[in-house]
Amino acid sequence: MNAYRPTQSSNYWLFALKIIILVLGLYLSALILSKVFSLVFAVTFFLIRILVFIAVTFIVLHFFLKLLFKVDLIQTSKRFIYR
Repeated sequence: MNAYRPTQSSNYWLFALKIIILVLGLYLSALILSKVFSLVFAVTFFLIRILVFIAVTFIVLHFFLKLLFKVDLIQTSKRFIYR
């Protein structure tokens, strides 16, 4: 059986080369993913901001309609939906 077995010194160089390739790959993926995640987080933040604005507007409108005109906006909208 004549199997190739690398010498001890070439094992160290091969191991060092693999570590360098791993570090470069991780660095490249971090550069690419930072751009992708910043875009995803920006879009998500924008959508959440719009949803919160709509919810707060509805709550404030409900509060003032109930306080000033004794109109329950939630009950009125339920009757309108089930009509």
